[in-house]
Amino acid sequence: MSATTAVTHLLVRGSLASGTADRHSDVDLVVAVRDETLPALMGCLDALMSTTFGTLLPGWRDTIVGNLGGAGFVYLLPHDGHLLQLDLYLCPASAVGALRRRIGPRLLWQGPGSEDTADADTQARTAQELARAAQAPTDCGHLLVQAMVLHAMLRKRLARGQQYIAYGLLHDLNATCRDVIRTALVPHSRHHGWYHLPDEVGRTATGRECLAELTEALTSPPAPNVAQADEALERIVRLAQRIAPHAVHHPDPDGVSGVVGSGSGSVLRRRQAGRSRR
Repeated sequence: MSATTAVTHLLVRGSLASGTADRHSDVDLVVAVRDETLPALMGCLDALMSTTFGTLLPGWRDTIVGNLGGAGFVYLLPHDGHLLQLDLYLCPASAVGALRRRIGPRLLWQGPGSEDTADADTQARTAQELARAAQAPTDCGHLLVQAMVLHAMLRKRLARGQQYIAYGLLHDLNATCRDVIRTALVPHSRHHGWYHLPDEVGRTATGRECLAELTEALTSPPAPNVAQADEALERIVRLAQRIAPHAVHHPDPDGVSGVVGSGSGSVLRRRQAGRSRR
């Protein structure tokens, strides 16, 4: 990251910054980027992370992290026999001072010319690009990535015995299942969330079968265990293979699959193989 003149600061936050990290901890990095180059770096970030760090999936646009003036992404990469979660937050260089005052990250590296500030017009254009990217519509490929990242988070919280957070993540997984169904079957719906879901999706036999799967998920015990977490992910992949096969298997122009490799099934098999070895 420090090899490019676009990056001005590298910072670490979270448990690595406070010295409380364990083997389950995420790597929480903040990368401050010159305002004028941040949109371009966002556009090639997945390719950079894949070729440099061997990430398994495109980045998931982090909807859990607070708004710190930039954009957060979550990546999964193999490390020492298990999946490592890398939380990468891209911050405009003009906003890094406010970010540091707000969350107190630890400085790892600061580049030459890092104190130079973009003019007001450049800052405004960068803010507009960030807002536009945050409002971009989500397709089934992105939702599959979201499901796998949430699943990894959920298993970590279960390993730590953090049942309250695990409950919230299971809810998020079930909501992702809902969104896959609605996005695949009613892509131009005017509704969001749970509103009018049976009316829109239940018009066809396929839709009613998908709703039955979703009902099964919602009626499972609310306090999850590992088997339940795995079933929640496998349900989403199973539904996607049926109603959105293009998202599972179709490679994008950059050579990165809608999920990765030959599809999400391959990731599941790798993860299951890893669990078997452990």
